[in-house]
Amino acid sequence: MAQNKCHGCIKLDEHMKLARELKQHREEVNALKFEMSDEALQQMPDFQGRIDVLKEIGCIDADLVVQIKGRVACEMNSGEELICTECLFENQLDDLEPEEAVAIMSSFVFQQKETSESFLTPKLSQAKKRLNETAIRLGELQAQFKLPIDPQEYAQENLKFGLVEVVYEWAKGTPFAEICELTDVPEGVIVRTIVRLDETCREFRNAAAIMGNSALYKKMETASNVIKRDIVFAASLYITGV
Repeated sequence: MAQNKCHGCIKLDEHMKLARELKQHREEVNALKFEMSDEALQQMPDFQGRIDVLKEIGCIDADLVVQIKGRVACEMNSGEELICTECLFENQLDDLEPEEAVAIMSSFVFQQKETSESFLTPKLSQAKKRLNETAIRLGELQAQFKLPIDPQEYAQENLKFGLVEVVYEWAKGTPFAEICELTDVPEGVIVRTIVRLDETCREFRNAAAIMGNSALYKKMETASNVIKRDIVFAASLYITGV
């Protein structure tokens, strides 16, 4: 009786279409649930390699318990977590002034690969070299544990130093019009990078709190304050959509 009623329904085609879509969505949900499950992760070829890397650098212990270093890595959203974490635990920002530290940190958030040549102070050049070496070492470690990573490409993809000079000058108080003359990067990209750097400063400040590093905490507060000024943080068309 019910079957005859369905055949006589004037919206049969519409109902059949909805039923097919519902079935498709259920299958998609089930597939996503499987991909998020421990069973699916364990089937990933590089799963054990990533676990071994985290153990090797001290983010987790032999029992897979998250350590302080791992908690710090969880705070990192602006850049590649492992590089940011190693930068902090190697104290790479300790001997830098706030203006220098935030300039080097721009390499975590700037995205453009090719830029005009930058002119860095010897101190910034050394900081850049050290951070790049850390990224290459992390890439080599991941490759050692059979992850499909080329160390040089890993460093180049995750660290882009094209705005270090620009951010340094901005943090020192140089007017926006003048810092734009230092690079061929569009003004809007400069603004978005500096705005996102403020979030990176907050992440590093939170990490410093976890580490119990009060000096770094204060340095990140100062770094945030020195970049948060003028047109970059004014309500403008640049910030819309950031």
